[in-house]
Amino acid sequence: MKKVLYLIDTLEVGGAETSILEIASRLENYIPIVVYIYVGSTLRSRFEEAGIKVYSLDIEHKFGFFKAAGLLNNIIKKENPDIIHATLFKAEMVSRIVGPNCGIPVINSFVNDSYSKERYNLLGFSHRLTLNLYKWVDKFTSFRVTKFMSITNAIIENNAKAIGISKQDVEVIYRGRNIDQLNSKIDYAGLESLASQFGAGPIILTVSRLLIRKGYLESIKAMKSVVLEFPSVKYLIAGEGHDRLIFENLIKSLELKDNVFLLGNRKDVPTLLKFSDIFLFPSHYEGQGGALVEAMIFGKPIIASEIPVLEESVTNQRSAILFKTKDVEDLILKIKWAMHNREEMKNFGNEAKLVAENRFNIEKVAMMHDQMYDRVLSNYTKLK
Repeated sequence: MKKVLYLIDTLEVGGAETSILEIASRLENYIPIVVYIYVGSTLRSRFEEAGIKVYSLDIEHKFGFFKAAGLLNNIIKKENPDIIHATLFKAEMVSRIVGPNCGIPVINSFVNDSYSKERYNLLGFSHRLTLNLYKWVDKFTSFRVTKFMSITNAIIENNAKAIGISKQDVEVIYRGRNIDQLNSKIDYAGLESLASQFGAGPIILTVSRLLIRKGYLESIKAMKSVVLEFPSVKYLIAGEGHDRLIFENLIKSLELKDNVFLLGNRKDVPTLLKFSDIFLFPSHYEGQGGALVEAMIFGKPIIASEIPVLEESVTNQRSAILFKTKDVEDLILKIKWAMHNREEMKNFGNEAKLVAENRFNIEKVAMMHDQMYDRVLSNYTKLK
């Protein structure tokens, strides 16, 4: 049976890592092997429990590309994979060193809008220089990639332009979710506990890292006005990140400590989704927006920022309400409209659920990966 070697930076908890686990464990035509480059192995046991062979290169240096390439060569000689599928910048650079030299086709994935104007605007001068260096290396080595894929259509154009490839050559396969598993993780005793802690609501939920680019400055400011009309509303934010102190201070300055709660990282996200009345996703830019997908699966009424990657998943006034990105006043209007039009929001949530079940079912996504690997391998063999 053919083999695919998944190469990634670490096996820490994240969207890319979890997605690889879900896909690799469902492949029918390929035996998966996972190699992670740097120290960080939180998810390793879950891969091994799924019967997937895992290797660690244990690189401690921030880059160490050529050392990693040498170690990966040894694994390739032992396992003899047919395809290398790399995700995230550092793993992709290593794959581009090793794959062509070993005569193995290489797939790289677009999982972020890495070179967007929005990202550049959020960076200081020195970090912009670093990102430009990454972009130059990315562009200079892109010819060594056999196939590019993307988790959404919306992020293709910026990425393709930055590294000098045709966007028509990029294949889109959305990240999937195990819908049955998500529903099975609802803790009904936990629902009672949440109701006791936060009251009857209404409950607005955001699940995302605590970063400015996730739109929390706007969403927290919007709550100041919303609370004046709906005093019992609670805004729950699940996630952690290095901008936490900024948001803590904002909540304090706006006197919202009884209405806005930073919950930190949570293991009960399905329960939180079930508990919430509205899912708010105010992000400035995303790769796909995995938390939004999960909210869609649960049929939650959604309010989201009007950015292309989210518009690819939900449609304004059909499966969600969209607001102008970074516009606090527009967000206030949309939240209040949602509060006053519960039945319409419920209908939007039902429509979003149908879209999610059709597009993001993990079984379908895994099958699409199987088929892509077959095409890549067939075309590569013909060219040799």
